Amino acid sequence: VILSLKPEYTAAALVLVDTRQKNLLDPTAEAYSNSDSARVDSEVELAKAETVLLRAVRDGKLLENPDFLPQPGLVSQVLALLRLRNSREMTGAEALESTMSTLRGLVTVQRRGLTFLIAVQARSGDPATAADLANAVTNAYISEQLEAKIDSTLAYRDTIQARVTTALAAVASSEDAVDQFIGSNIDAIALETGRSDLLDTSRAIAEGAEQRAALASVVGDADVQLRNKDWDALVASLEIDALSALEADRRAKEIEAEAAVPGTPAEIDLRAELAAIEDQLSEAAATAVSGLKSDLAAAQAKSTDLETSLRTSVLTSNLSSSTLTRIYELQQTADIARNQYGTLLTRLSELDQQAFLQVADSRIVSEALPPGTPSFPRPSLLLSLAGLVALALGVGLAFLYENFIGGVTSTDQLQAITRARRALVVPRQKEGKSSFSRADTIVTAPLSFFSESVRKVRAAVEQAIVRSGRNHKDGEARRQAGVILVTSAAPNEGKTTLALSVARAYAQAGSRVLLIDCDLRRPSVHRQIGQEPDKGIMDYLTGDVGGKTLKDIVVEDQVKGLELLVGARRSDTATDQLLAGPAFETLISASRRVFDVVILDAPPVGPVIDGVYLARLADAIIFVVRWASTPQPEIRAAITALADVTGADVEIIPVLNSSVISGRQYYGKYASYYSEA
Repeated sequence: VILSLKPEYTAAALVLVDTRQKNLLDPTAEAYSNSDSARVDSEVELAKAETVLLRAVRDGKLLENPDFLPQPGLVSQVLALLRLRNSREMTGAEALESTMSTLRGLVTVQRRGLTFLIAVQARSGDPATAADLANAVTNAYISEQLEAKIDSTLAYRDTIQARVTTALAAVASSEDAVDQFIGSNIDAIALETGRSDLLDTSRAIAEGAEQRAALASVVGDADVQLRNKDWDALVASLEIDALSALEADRRAKEIEAEAAVPGTPAEIDLRAELAAIEDQLSEAAATAVSGLKSDLAAAQAKSTDLETSLRTSVLTSNLSSSTLTRIYELQQTADIARNQYGTLLTRLSELDQQAFLQVADSRIVSEALPPGTPSFPRPSLLLSLAGLVALALGVGLAFLYENFIGGVTSTDQLQAITRARRALVVPRQKEGKSSFSRADTIVTAPLSFFSESVRKVRAAVEQAIVRSGRNHKDGEARRQAGVILVTSAAPNEGKTTLALSVARAYAQAGSRVLLIDCDLRRPSVHRQIGQEPDKGIMDYLTGDVGGKTLKDIVVEDQVKGLELLVGARRSDTATDQLLAGPAFETLISASRRVFDVVILDAPPVGPVIDGVYLARLADAIIFVVRWASTPQPEIRAAITALADVTGADVEIIPVLNSSVISGRQYYGKYASYYSEA
């Protein structure tokens, strides 16, 4: 697959980020910042921005490039072929988004180490296309950066422009504050200085203000009336004879035009004459208004001269310290306002010039060139990585299967999973042609390794019962029969074979043993001993024994001292209430008094609940696990379920029921101690 992959080429353009603050109007102002590294990292992110990609798509005309045209996927093609989805043309927005998404996947921007260099890389199946894409994105990034600087400068200019208006108002307000203070205190100042000419100047200023206000009102009304062509009001406001005469002519022509028949030549001529008179009236009114505005400006200049003269006269007079201090305070405020206004005007002029004298902070130091060799695939590197990944994956899966998922293959592993004191193993034993069960090996080959392993299990159970102390009644010295539960986590683990083998091992040791087949849903002990009784444990617990006693349904095994209470039929209903009922508890109590050992062949704990109820009666539990078959989570779940019922004083003995261990492993070193017969 690696060798058949389509080659891919990568081209890179290098951009140098100049972090100095640049001002073409003042080259000596260039300086470095303390956050240069962070600035370069920021530029890397800006070079990958959506606006840059959008500009690259537009400038590079990628929407016209067939390699960037969106193609329907395999699923869409199949659905369209089956007529399950209607094919449609993509909208312009969808095509643009698809093209940008494709470009975004082909372009990467990275910083080269800790330098101020940024590498813009582009991938493509064609070397020339890869170089074109890298250069297109780089140029778009430079252009966007320059436009951003210009827009930022213009935004600063607009902000200062708004402040200039406010500063101008502050200047006017501060200047007016000086004049208002002098005007409101002119009587006291004239009395204090003894200068009556100050009062004359003040009255002249007041009269000029009234005249300007009246003139400004006339000019304002005339402007509005002229724009609205309200000729009657305009003539009344200006009170000019020439305008009055023109207005009279306009009215006469208007009356004649209204009286004429619409659409006739006479009516058209009258309308033309009326329009000509209105033009003359408008021109004359505009001239008159312009003259009034000139008069208003002259009056304003005269008033300003009078105010300046009054202020100078007051300041040169012999004023009291309090009055002089207040006037100087107001003048100082006015000077500050004028200085601030001048500063803003200067900065505004500088920004107007800087807005169109900006240069980009980044520059291209190396354009992308078409690469000569593909950057992907690299067969040797990919094959090596694939081998390492496969090896790691195999080891990881093997570890998971060995320790968490798969079956158990050693006693150490079983002991670790069950957290038992020890774990035992029972090897696989071949069946003879005439045997009903592998448990017959205890009788037919008592010196075999299988038989010895079963006796080890018996010894471990005896030690567990002794450690628990549950084989003695309180206040009595007589030893009670131990109840041994044999179960597993899942079916077909070999628990019935092991239960029968342990029972026969106890019987051979001289103990009187009772084996009860408690797997009421799937009894199998009777098949292993080759007997089919009419009545069994199921009939006894349900009371359907047909007049027989418990002694009548107990079966004797070929080994002396072993008696069995087997199942004659399967139960079609739930059996947990039978095993948890008083009849079964009475049976166990009676068996403890009669027998030395009572072995319960219980159903598996995982599928049914019966084994959990039986565990409450046990003094020790043999937990059978089939070699490399039982999943470890099921083993843990079954052990937890049994431990929750029995408590810490009942020991669980895990036994690995092996199925693939060869005879050499057992008989190689200790052949003299075992007999395969």
